[in-house]
Amino acid sequence: MYSVNWQMLIEQHAQDAVIVLVDGTIVHANHMGISLLRAKDLHEISGLRWNAFLEFSHPNQIKTHLQAGSSLIPNAIAEFCQLRNRQGELVNIELRLHSFPVLRNTAYVLCLRDMQTQAFAKSFQTQLSHSGIPKNSLSHEALHHEKEILEMIALDNPLTQILQDVCDRMERLLDNGSVCAIMLYDQDTQKLRIAAAPSMEAEFLNEMDHLEIGLGSWSCGVALKTQKIIVVEDIAHSDVWQSHRQTPLRYGMHSCWSVPIKTAFNTLLGTVDLYHRDQRHPSDDEQTLIMDAMHVIALAIDKKNMEHSLATSEDRYRSVVNNLTEGIMVIAPGGKILTCNPSAKRILKIQDIEATGRRHRYFKRIFREDSSEIQIGDDPASIVLRTGEAISNLSIGMQLHDNSTVWLLVNVQPIQHSRHSKTEAVLISFTDTTEVRETERQLQYIATHDALTGLANRHQLQHRLASALAQAYDQKVAVIFLDLDHFKNVNDTAGHAAGDGLLCDVAKRLSSCIRATDMLARLGGDEFVIVVEEFETAQHLKELADRILTKMREPFVIDQHQYHLGTSIGISVFPHDGTDGPTLLRCADSAMYLAKELGRNNYQFFTSDLMIRAQHRYTLERNLRRALVDDEFLLYYQPKLSLIDGSIVGAEALIRWQMPEMGIIAPNEFIPFAEEIGLIVPMGRWVLAKACEQAQRWRQEFDIDFKISVNISPKQFQDPKLPQFILEVLLESGLPAHALQLEITEGLLMVEAEHLSSVFDAIKTLGISISLDDFGTGFSSLSYLQRFPIDNLKIDRSFIREIPENQDSVVLTKAIIAMSSALGMSVTAEGVENLEQMDFLKDAGCDEIQGFYFSKPISVEYFSQLLKQHAISQALH
Repeated sequence: MYSVNWQMLIEQHAQDAVIVLVDGTIVHANHMGISLLRAKDLHEISGLRWNAFLEFSHPNQIKTHLQAGSSLIPNAIAEFCQLRNRQGELVNIELRLHSFPVLRNTAYVLCLRDMQTQAFAKSFQTQLSHSGIPKNSLSHEALHHEKEILEMIALDNPLTQILQDVCDRMERLLDNGSVCAIMLYDQDTQKLRIAAAPSMEAEFLNEMDHLEIGLGSWSCGVALKTQKIIVVEDIAHSDVWQSHRQTPLRYGMHSCWSVPIKTAFNTLLGTVDLYHRDQRHPSDDEQTLIMDAMHVIALAIDKKNMEHSLATSEDRYRSVVNNLTEGIMVIAPGGKILTCNPSAKRILKIQDIEATGRRHRYFKRIFREDSSEIQIGDDPASIVLRTGEAISNLSIGMQLHDNSTVWLLVNVQPIQHSRHSKTEAVLISFTDTTEVRETERQLQYIATHDALTGLANRHQLQHRLASALAQAYDQKVAVIFLDLDHFKNVNDTAGHAAGDGLLCDVAKRLSSCIRATDMLARLGGDEFVIVVEEFETAQHLKELADRILTKMREPFVIDQHQYHLGTSIGISVFPHDGTDGPTLLRCADSAMYLAKELGRNNYQFFTSDLMIRAQHRYTLERNLRRALVDDEFLLYYQPKLSLIDGSIVGAEALIRWQMPEMGIIAPNEFIPFAEEIGLIVPMGRWVLAKACEQAQRWRQEFDIDFKISVNISPKQFQDPKLPQFILEVLLESGLPAHALQLEITEGLLMVEAEHLSSVFDAIKTLGISISLDDFGTGFSSLSYLQRFPIDNLKIDRSFIREIPENQDSVVLTKAIIAMSSALGMSVTAEGVENLEQMDFLKDAGCDEIQGFYFSKPISVEYFSQLLKQHAISQALH
């Protein structure tokens, strides 16, 4: 039934009367508690309220706690009061109060001791009494003085003054030349310190201050150590004073009585000491006077200790409240601010509470999360004052007098009168969430907007598109996909900062072309999307596309340079082209690619043919990614033949795709798409590793100086990690660096990438040669041959095909060979298909050929057989 803490406490105080209260009424009492109340059993007093049997002559801590009825106290509290038993008799008691939480209530445990029967008084009486001696007239005067001392305690006089007055009154009442001293126990030093001794000589006081507690240390030290009264009639011959007797004797003191000051719960506070110039022991009246003085002193010290503890707790509480970042405010029913902590003043920008007065004077308005205003009377404080019900975790906004806005998370608690349930005030605690909300707003903005242009990003686009489609019903929704033509040239020639500036200008131009109800988003790079709602016909979309193309034709000026960009636009329409956002975006993207294929800088609507193409692209991408994982690629090799001695000097590695159930797929069907979707880099690495590994096998098997050529895409070459990867491949395969040749295209050399030269230098440092493929077909420039370390030129098959019939091809081929020879470069002719072409190239000074005349690209097995046959043929000749 009861908490284990109650049971333990009851067991600890089995010698005391114990009563347990819950909600201010008795729920349990031990046998001594029932007996003290003069009750027959627990049933007779169960449910009795505390104020029916406890009476306090003045306010104190215990009464305050019992009235509150719900406050936990960290330590026990002791007080003197009176108990009214069931017969109506008043009994002086010492009361100690403990508290424990029980479910949602607070249980109070009262430990009571009858002052008339307490063990300490009995022991004193047994030790000093002479049988049958009645109290004399001192008793009446002592009671008068005790009343005056109690009044001083009630009036909160200083403790030093009270103790000095007790000493004076005892000396006057005893009137026997006694000198009274009060020593207090110092918890910190664990020594006795002089607290009052108005008649003691100053020199004697100095010697008796800071006394040790122990059996050989003055009467007071022994009394506190043994917790017994020590009466020494003759200091000169007492064992108690054996080590220190010279000090009191020197000042004419020959006897000493020391009484330990302690509460009924054996809390030691100090000693009362009476020194005499004669050898004597206390009479019956004197013992009574000393005991009464001890109790008064204990009461005064206890009260001061409790006041000090309370003041310390209040200071600690005030310090905590004042240092809280949370605002605390107490408001009266009329709206007056009774008090508030510094954080509340800071958050609400209150300079002076008195000047502010009522609560509505420190703000202009209060509003809810939805921005609706809260009227005075409906604000949280007014509601709690009216209903008495607490409000928790309410978020409100407040506009202050300087027009700034703060957001607060508010808790409002009613403060109710102790005797009735009327709400006297409210306690408002609030946290400033303004910065948190602003941070959340910024994070939300970052999550939904493009960092460069401030336009909606992909996330917000998808949300808007889904919302538009959900509300469309029979209305049309269009998605316009835009991609800038040749934007990459701006980044490569003017730098990325210029490119970023241009994208911001593009965003402004596109924004000027659309309606307020349309949405413009940037997907990334140079791709933009417009969502158009509430239009009648396709003519609206055509006019918008024409408006965009016209606006985008105007030159962009970046760093005093003009740039002309085209825009390719694709358009898809709900519900004809798709019923969900991803499908509409995919369809618009396919239409945009069609616009690029048809010459760029135009717009195209999505069609059923594009649906088929889009499906094909999707399938191709999915299969390509699977092929890379499932190792569906293989290498074919086309041999290179020396025109000097007819030997096989190398081969070009060419990738093929062996798709299950489809057979071998030519590279021109998937390489461009792999470039587009970014798979060319991992594919290129795979080709390089496999080709080097196979080339080294052939070199070792046939003991030949064999060079393998591998095509490197522009995206691969622009990877700064390419040289390191090549080095790793060479080390792993064992292939010498001079046996590897990388083939690049002229398009790579047109890119003004800052790191291009460093990649060239790193590759050349490894000892690898570089071949320029398809020379003569692109924007050929002789400056490339000067700027970059090219070792070999490959004459494109379009020149070789018409030799020797076409005179222009003959002249150009001879010129290329002559120029290469003059620049120290070797020449390889590709696409050689007959004997006449080979003889012409040999006479013109060409170094190597490759083509169908000698061999088409073949598998590893066939190439191995070709090398074996060629080796035999070379040996026979």
